Amino acid sequence: MARNFLHALMFSLIFCVLASGQHVSRYERPISSPIFFISQTETQFPERPDSLLKLRLNEDSLVAAQIGFVDTTIRPPKSTTIAMLSSMVLPGAGQIYNESYWKAPIVWGLGYYFYSVYKNQDKLYLETRKKYETTIPIYDTTSNVVTKGHLGEQIDFYLRTRNFYKSQRNEFGWYLAITYVMTILDAYVDAALYNFEVSPNLQGTSDWRMQARIPIR
Repeated sequence: MARNFLHALMFSLIFCVLASGQHVSRYERPISSPIFFISQTETQFPERPDSLLKLRLNEDSLVAAQIGFVDTTIRPPKSTTIAMLSSMVLPGAGQIYNESYWKAPIVWGLGYYFYSVYKNQDKLYLETRKKYETTIPIYDTTSNVVTKGHLGEQIDFYLRTRNFYKSQRNEFGWYLAITYVMTILDAYVDAALYNFEVSPNLQGTSDWRMQARIPIR
Protein backbone atom coordinates (compact mmCIF):
# COMPACT_ATOMS: atom_id res chain seq x y z
CA MET A 1 0.00 0.00 0.00
CA ALA A 2 2.80 2.40 0.93
CA ARG A 3 4.68 1.56 -2.26
CA ASN A 4 1.62 2.24 -4.41
CA PHE A 5 1.12 5.56 -2.62
CA LEU A 6 4.72 6.58 -3.31
CA HIS A 7 4.35 5.63 -6.97
CA ALA A 8 1.14 7.65 -7.28
CA LEU A 9 2.85 10.62 -5.62
CA MET A 10 5.78 10.30 -8.01
CA PHE A 11 3.51 10.39 -11.05
CA SER A 12 1.65 13.37 -9.67
CA LEU A 13 4.93 15.27 -9.35
CA ILE A 14 5.98 14.23 -12.85
CA PHE A 15 2.68 15.43 -14.31
CA CYS A 16 2.97 18.77 -12.46
CA VAL A 17 6.51 19.28 -13.80
CA LEU A 18 5.54 18.46 -17.40
CA ALA A 19 2.22 20.31 -17.41
CA SER A 20 3.21 23.47 -15.61
CA GLY A 21 6.83 24.53 -15.61
CA GLN A 22 7.98 28.09 -15.97
CA HIS A 23 5.80 29.90 -18.49
CA VAL A 24 7.83 31.71 -21.11
CA SER A 25 6.27 34.88 -22.42
CA ARG A 26 5.58 34.80 -26.17
CA TYR A 27 5.31 38.58 -26.36
CA GLU A 28 7.75 41.40 -26.51
CA ARG A 29 7.87 43.46 -23.36
CA PRO A 30 5.45 46.39 -23.74
CA ILE A 31 6.82 49.91 -23.59
CA SER A 32 4.95 52.30 -21.38
CA SER A 33 3.57 55.51 -22.86
CA PRO A 34 5.71 58.62 -22.62
CA ILE A 35 4.44 61.25 -20.18
CA PHE A 36 5.49 64.86 -20.62
CA PHE A 37 5.27 67.47 -17.88
CA ILE A 38 5.13 70.89 -19.54
CA SER A 39 5.38 74.12 -17.64
CA GLN A 40 2.60 76.68 -17.77
CA THR A 41 5.14 79.25 -19.03
CA GLU A 42 5.10 77.67 -22.43
CA THR A 43 1.43 78.32 -22.89
CA GLN A 44 1.52 81.88 -21.48
CA PHE A 45 3.94 83.13 -24.11
CA PRO A 46 3.05 81.53 -27.40
CA GLU A 47 4.59 84.41 -29.33
CA ARG A 48 8.10 83.67 -28.16
CA PRO A 49 10.53 82.04 -30.55
CA ASP A 50 10.88 78.29 -30.46
CA SER A 51 14.44 78.53 -29.15
CA LEU A 52 13.30 80.62 -26.18
CA LEU A 53 10.47 78.26 -25.47
CA LYS A 54 12.86 75.32 -25.53
CA LEU A 55 15.17 77.13 -23.16
CA ARG A 56 12.28 77.99 -20.83
CA LEU A 57 11.08 74.41 -21.03
CA ASN A 58 14.49 73.09 -20.04
CA GLU A 59 14.81 75.47 -17.12
CA ASP A 60 11.32 75.47 -15.63
CA SER A 61 9.84 72.09 -16.53
CA LEU A 62 10.08 68.61 -15.18
CA VAL A 63 10.31 66.37 -18.18
CA ALA A 64 9.66 62.68 -17.83
CA ALA A 65 9.60 60.91 -21.14
CA GLN A 66 10.20 57.50 -22.44
CA ILE A 67 10.49 57.55 -26.20
CA GLY A 68 9.32 54.56 -28.16
CA PHE A 69 6.40 52.90 -29.77
CA VAL A 70 4.06 50.52 -28.03
CA ASP A 71 4.28 47.35 -29.99
CA THR A 72 3.28 43.78 -29.22
CA THR A 73 4.59 41.09 -31.53
CA ILE A 74 3.06 37.60 -31.38
CA ARG A 75 5.00 34.60 -32.59
CA PRO A 76 3.40 32.19 -35.07
CA PRO A 77 1.23 29.58 -33.30
CA LYS A 78 2.22 25.95 -32.91
CA SER A 79 0.32 23.10 -34.55
CA THR A 80 -1.21 20.68 -32.06
CA THR A 81 -1.25 17.95 -34.71
CA ILE A 82 2.48 18.22 -35.39
CA ALA A 83 3.20 18.32 -31.67
CA MET A 84 1.19 15.16 -30.99
CA LEU A 85 2.56 13.24 -33.97
CA SER A 86 6.11 14.20 -33.05
CA SER A 87 5.61 12.89 -29.52
CA MET A 88 4.04 9.67 -30.82
CA VAL A 89 6.98 8.96 -33.11
CA LEU A 90 9.67 10.09 -30.66
CA PRO A 91 8.71 11.00 -27.08
CA GLY A 92 10.16 14.41 -26.27
CA ALA A 93 10.13 15.62 -29.89
CA GLY A 94 6.82 17.42 -29.32
CA GLN A 95 8.32 19.29 -26.39
CA ILE A 96 11.25 20.35 -28.56
CA TYR A 97 8.80 21.49 -31.27
CA ASN A 98 6.99 23.61 -28.66
CA GLU A 99 10.34 25.09 -27.60
CA SER A 100 10.03 23.56 -24.13
CA TYR A 101 13.54 22.19 -24.41
CA TRP A 102 13.99 21.52 -20.70
CA LYS A 103 11.17 18.95 -20.73
CA ALA A 104 12.80 16.65 -23.29
CA PRO A 105 15.62 15.37 -20.99
CA ILE A 106 13.03 14.66 -18.29
CA VAL A 107 10.93 12.61 -20.72
CA TRP A 108 13.96 10.71 -22.01
CA GLY A 109 15.30 10.06 -18.50
CA LEU A 110 11.98 8.72 -17.21
CA GLY A 111 11.43 6.64 -20.34
CA TYR A 112 14.90 5.09 -20.15
CA TYR A 113 14.55 4.33 -16.45
CA PHE A 114 11.12 2.70 -16.73
CA TYR A 115 12.11 0.72 -19.82
CA SER A 116 15.37 -0.55 -18.29
CA VAL A 117 13.60 -1.69 -15.11
CA TYR A 118 10.87 -3.29 -17.20
CA LYS A 119 13.39 -5.26 -19.27
CA ASN A 120 15.35 -6.34 -16.19
CA GLN A 121 12.23 -7.54 -14.34
CA ASP A 122 11.03 -9.36 -17.44
CA LYS A 123 14.37 -11.15 -17.71
CA LEU A 124 14.25 -12.24 -14.07
CA TYR A 125 10.64 -13.33 -14.48
CA LEU A 126 11.49 -15.57 -17.44
CA GLU A 127 14.42 -17.11 -15.56
CA THR A 128 12.42 -17.94 -12.43
CA ARG A 129 9.49 -19.23 -14.51
CA LYS A 130 11.82 -21.60 -16.31
CA LYS A 131 13.23 -22.88 -12.99
CA TYR A 132 9.72 -23.32 -11.63
CA GLU A 133 8.53 -25.25 -14.67
CA THR A 134 11.67 -27.41 -14.64
CA THR A 135 11.41 -28.31 -10.94
CA ILE A 136 7.76 -29.44 -11.00
CA PRO A 137 8.33 -32.64 -13.09
CA ILE A 138 11.24 -33.61 -10.85
CA TYR A 139 9.07 -33.12 -7.78
CA ASP A 140 6.31 -35.31 -9.27
CA THR A 141 8.68 -38.21 -10.04
CA THR A 142 10.59 -38.15 -6.75
CA SER A 143 9.62 -40.64 -4.05
CA ASN A 144 12.22 -39.69 -1.46
CA VAL A 145 10.56 -37.73 1.34
CA VAL A 146 13.60 -35.56 2.11
CA THR A 147 14.24 -34.73 -1.51
CA LYS A 148 10.55 -34.14 -2.09
CA GLY A 149 10.37 -31.71 0.83
CA HIS A 150 13.44 -29.84 -0.38
CA LEU A 151 12.04 -29.61 -3.91
CA GLY A 152 8.72 -28.41 -2.53
CA GLU A 153 10.45 -25.51 -0.77
CA GLN A 154 12.24 -24.65 -4.00
CA ILE A 155 8.99 -24.73 -5.94
CA ASP A 156 7.35 -22.39 -3.43
CA PHE A 157 10.34 -20.04 -3.62
CA TYR A 158 10.35 -20.04 -7.42
CA LEU A 159 6.61 -19.45 -7.48
CA ARG A 160 6.84 -16.42 -5.16
CA THR A 161 9.78 -14.89 -6.99
CA ARG A 162 8.15 -15.55 -10.36
CA ASN A 163 4.99 -13.76 -9.28
CA PHE A 164 6.99 -10.90 -7.78
CA TYR A 165 9.03 -10.28 -10.92
CA LYS A 166 5.91 -10.56 -13.04
CA SER A 167 4.13 -7.97 -10.90
CA GLN A 168 7.12 -5.63 -11.06
CA ARG A 169 7.41 -6.05 -14.81
CA ASN A 170 3.74 -5.27 -15.36
CA GLU A 171 3.88 -2.31 -12.98
CA PHE A 172 6.78 -0.62 -14.72
CA GLY A 173 5.21 -1.45 -18.07
CA TRP A 174 2.21 0.61 -16.99
CA TYR A 175 4.52 3.40 -15.82
CA LEU A 176 6.16 3.45 -19.25
CA ALA A 177 2.78 3.53 -21.02
CA ILE A 178 1.46 6.31 -18.76
CA THR A 179 4.60 8.37 -19.32
CA TYR A 180 4.20 7.95 -23.09
CA VAL A 181 0.56 9.10 -23.00
CA MET A 182 1.33 12.00 -20.67
CA THR A 183 4.11 13.14 -23.00
CA ILE A 184 1.65 13.29 -25.92
CA LEU A 185 -0.95 15.16 -23.85
CA ASP A 186 1.63 17.62 -22.59
CA ALA A 187 2.79 18.33 -26.15
CA TYR A 188 -0.83 18.92 -27.23
CA VAL A 189 -1.62 21.28 -24.33
CA ASP A 190 1.64 23.16 -24.67
CA ALA A 191 1.06 23.70 -28.41
CA ALA A 192 -2.55 24.79 -27.86
CA LEU A 193 -1.53 27.34 -25.21
CA TYR A 194 1.66 28.43 -26.95
CA ASN A 195 0.41 31.99 -27.60
CA PHE A 196 -1.90 32.21 -24.60
CA GLU A 197 -0.79 35.26 -22.65
CA VAL A 198 -2.41 37.79 -20.37
CA SER A 199 -0.41 40.80 -21.46
CA PRO A 200 -0.10 43.75 -19.07
CA ASN A 201 -0.21 46.05 -22.06
CA LEU A 202 -3.78 47.38 -22.31
CA GLN A 203 -2.99 50.13 -24.82
CA GLY A 204 -3.11 48.04 -27.97
CA THR A 205 -0.76 49.21 -30.68
CA SER A 206 -1.53 52.93 -30.46
CA ASP A 207 1.00 55.45 -29.29
CA TRP A 208 -0.62 57.25 -26.37
CA ARG A 209 0.75 60.42 -24.88
CA MET A 210 -0.38 62.41 -21.89
CA GLN A 211 0.51 65.99 -21.14
CA ALA A 212 0.22 67.27 -17.58
CA ARG A 213 0.56 71.04 -17.13
CA ILE A 214 2.08 72.00 -13.82
CA PRO A 215 2.18 75.70 -12.92
CA ILE A 216 5.65 76.80 -11.74
CA ARG A 217 5.99 80.09 -9.94
